[in-house]
Amino acid sequence: MERYKSINNYLNMALLESEIKRSKNEGKPLSLVLFKCSVDLDNAFFFKKIMAEIYELFSYAIIFYNDKDSFLVSFKNKKLHESITIFKRVQHRLQNEYDLRIDRVGITEVSSDDTLESAYKRVSRYFVISKRLPVGKIIYGTSSFDFYNDKKREDTLKNIIEESSKVTLYNFYKGIPIKEQAFITAYDGKSICLKTTYEELLYLRQNEEFLYIKHKEFPYIIKGSIYKYDFNTLQVCIKHLEFQDISVVDRENVRIVPPKSIRVMIEYQNSIVCDGIIESISVDSIAIKLEKNKLKRVLLLKNSELVLKFRLFAKNSIAVDNISLRATVYSISGNEVIFLIKPNSFIRTKITNYVKSVQDEIIKNLKKKIITQ
Repeated sequence: MERYKSINNYLNMALLESEIKRSKNEGKPLSLVLFKCSVDLDNAFFFKKIMAEIYELFSYAIIFYNDKDSFLVSFKNKKLHESITIFKRVQHRLQNEYDLRIDRVGITEVSSDDTLESAYKRVSRYFVISKRLPVGKIIYGTSSFDFYNDKKREDTLKNIIEESSKVTLYNFYKGIPIKEQAFITAYDGKSICLKTTYEELLYLRQNEEFLYIKHKEFPYIIKGSIYKYDFNTLQVCIKHLEFQDISVVDRENVRIVPPKSIRVMIEYQNSIVCDGIIESISVDSIAIKLEKNKLKRVLLLKNSELVLKFRLFAKNSIAVDNISLRATVYSISGNEVIFLIKPNSFIRTKITNYVKSVQDEIIKNLKKKIITQ
């Protein structure tokens, strides 16, 4: 048995070293994640089911068994902040759907001068640090910065801004994130000034008290209260800065209301249970309005896996995508049922594209409204 364990270890090392080599040769990012999951390894069937779910949620990134119930994942073409966002979504999904926690997490991005040994040593150090913190806390960093160290956070941000001042500025309209490119013109540790567009300044002055900033090299989302506008220099300034681990900006599952009514069929074991109308949809959940008698049928199956079938429509009202996906009841409010959905990668892409197209149309109409005011 020890011989096979040794062979497996060398095989894992070979694969990881090849991943690092490919990343350096192609100039593409690579992140390593070390985590412990509170799943019972003696329950083989449940363990297999959970790992298959995690593998799918990780977009089929390779998962290696590490040691003592911990697992190592390599995220191809993912920078540090992207890997953190993915992992937060996985934590949320497992907690909500299976009441399962990912207890300890360390994440690092492999640098150009890293070896497998140095990168693994660093992510292991973050993993060990996470053991001393609240369950589920993600500890992360790079060869240059340890982002878990709050005392160094402001200095780290200053260094990053000096290299690149370009950021993404976020605000929200009907729950939909509106993104604009901006540039940081000043940062003194307590406030930030940004240069943006005239239309963005108009919208902010009329609708927002605060905004969010995201820098591609800084894993925290910065939230601040707006205290100054300057239409001559196209600048907005914020203060009372908050560095957020988890933010509404991270949400992938932005929910939109379909502009055209969408009827959905609910099935159980290849038999039709009832039909309903989709009230809102995101890549992770769907809210469906049901008549009272139909709601009773769904209630009888609230602990079962169901299948939802519907068609998504393009702006010209022509149905473009037939959708069929697995779903479970998450919550019920009045005659509205929220379903957690489990789309495969193909269907997930279709829903993502649909949600984005509706978002883009709403934002386009909003900007037209702002300009004409």
